[in-house]
Amino acid sequence: MDNQRIGFIGLGAMGEPMVANLLNAGFQVCSYVNRSREAMDRLKQSGLEEVANAQEVAKRSDIIMCCVFDERQNDAVLRGNTGVIGSLASGSTVLLMSTISPGYCQSLASEAAKRGITVLDCPLSGMVQGAIDGTLSLMMGGSVKDIDRCRATLAPLGTIMHCGDIGAGQVMKLANNAIAITTYSLVLEIRDLASTYGMDINTFMDILNKSTGRSFVSSHFPMRKGRLRMAGMPKKDVGTCLELADELGVTLPVVQQCYEAGIAESAKKN
Repeated sequence: MDNQRIGFIGLGAMGEPMVANLLNAGFQVCSYVNRSREAMDRLKQSGLEEVANAQEVAKRSDIIMCCVFDERQNDAVLRGNTGVIGSLASGSTVLLMSTISPGYCQSLASEAAKRGITVLDCPLSGMVQGAIDGTLSLMMGGSVKDIDRCRATLAPLGTIMHCGDIGAGQVMKLANNAIAITTYSLVLEIRDLASTYGMDINTFMDILNKSTGRSFVSSHFPMRKGRLRMAGMPKKDVGTCLELADELGVTLPVVQQCYEAGIAESAKKN
């Protein structure tokens, strides 16, 4: 077994089962209470070491897995005098598991490299069930050499998919989420059409998922009535994808229309 000491930040819906799998595989893991006292208490029963803050996590770790919501939360735990990067030893690695912009990952990697610390982007796909089952897709950006050093440590979480240089993992994840969320919006609209006509919606979905219009979204995601509301994770991820497209001079009219319609739908509900 790899003997890297793991510091895990973000014991949320994804983070808690990921830490459980690392502990079950025999790894030494430490964390601190960022938001969830309950998750910490559950995981301590399996061997998770609780420390006081991000600095203490860094001092006890060779590799940091940061699984928080957005760039602001990453900054709060990684940067500054009380952040992880300022307390990590040279030769350590930080894995950015949030869905954030590739530019953010590149900037942080450049900053950390001055201290001899490697930053890799490693966003996750597979939803909570994949985190529980240890079958996540780990979309990684960075050098082959740096990623290879993490393979044994990441094995309990899922499958590494090397996407390219630092930032490429985020491009893959943003593209994946834009496709999934846009498809979800489309299926919701067409379900409205079928149900308004009077077709039984379960019959419609059963036939759709045996026909050429089927997708992972239609066959796995629970569907609701109405239109997609663009808030929380969908708003962040699709918005970040559109910002990247704007930086690159690429137009995404279908994604843009879905995003704007979802924002409008959210405004109506508020």
